[in-house]
Amino acid sequence: MAYIFVLYVSLFSTAFISFTNQITIPIGIDRIDFERATSSSDAVWESSENVFTIFSFSPLVVFILGLLAVIATKKTQNKTLGALLFWIIFHSIIRLFGDFLFGHVFNLWGPNLVSDFMGITYPNFYLKLILVVLSLIGIMSIPLLLTPLISPFFNPMANRAKEGVRINFIYPSLIGVAFLFLWICPSFYINEVSILIASILSLLFFSNYVVNKYKFISFSTEYVDNDRFNIKFGYILLIITSIILITIKAILSSGIVLRSSGYRRDQLDGIFYSSLIGVLVLFFLSLIVYSIYSKRKEREKFDQEKTDTLDNIEQETMDLSMLEGTKWSNIGENIKKAQSLEDNREEE
Repeated sequence: MAYIFVLYVSLFSTAFISFTNQITIPIGIDRIDFERATSSSDAVWESSENVFTIFSFSPLVVFILGLLAVIATKKTQNKTLGALLFWIIFHSIIRLFGDFLFGHVFNLWGPNLVSDFMGITYPNFYLKLILVVLSLIGIMSIPLLLTPLISPFFNPMANRAKEGVRINFIYPSLIGVAFLFLWICPSFYINEVSILIASILSLLFFSNYVVNKYKFISFSTEYVDNDRFNIKFGYILLIITSIILITIKAILSSGIVLRSSGYRRDQLDGIFYSSLIGVLVLFFLSLIVYSIYSKRKEREKFDQEKTDTLDNIEQETMDLSMLEGTKWSNIGENIKKAQSLEDNREEE
């Protein structure tokens, strides 16, 4: 789900910015077919400014998406949501570096064109090679920084690290990769296949890193056994998700074409700015709603803790009969009188 979400955020952000720049865009199951894209202006691809605007928009959106997921994962206590946010961050990193890396390797329509048109990687082969190597290092190493973010759904300090990694990362990811290959079938676009392979390799590096980092825990004898998959996916949620995915698969397999020819330049500008303002307003409204919800939850938690504390104090109160015959016996009598007066007031 996270892979598909990040993929279509990337595709539709590129399609949107292309559409608002007067380019008619055909969208497939796993790519935008720029070979069949048309424009009212024949010189649209001759301008480095147009290329920079169109192909730098998606990396910016994916970067913001990953950043928001990092912020959200620190706030959530839900295991399912924590796992989804972790994988969104993971695939945002792979997407950022992967599109650039494989775009250069296979000469595709992607963010690689930005550095080409800026004269950084074209025609200079050595600079391109350096950036390709750095992108490959980024794919393999940067996800290692995500280790603290696995705690919402897997705690390597309390679980057996090797078993937990296998159950919570390796097995679900193998199932996910098999599903994703079926998802993009029969397209098998070279960029998506390469990013899938890069995701698998990066995951193996990440899993090995987690196991080695928490290897010292294996000397401990106290563990909380992993209950197989720590994330339980309910049947209702599974049915709803399946219906949504089947619908998306059917629509995108037949293809979508965003036609800009029916709009004037000022109308397209209006669509762009209206959409941007709408997204910002939606984001701030969501932030306000979340803040109110969080404060309410904190208040309920505080009230519950206060109630539990008072109950515990009441349960641990000494039996007043134990004070009889001591110099504190009058304290017990005074407490009984106070309780009696309080009961009479309540009755009145």
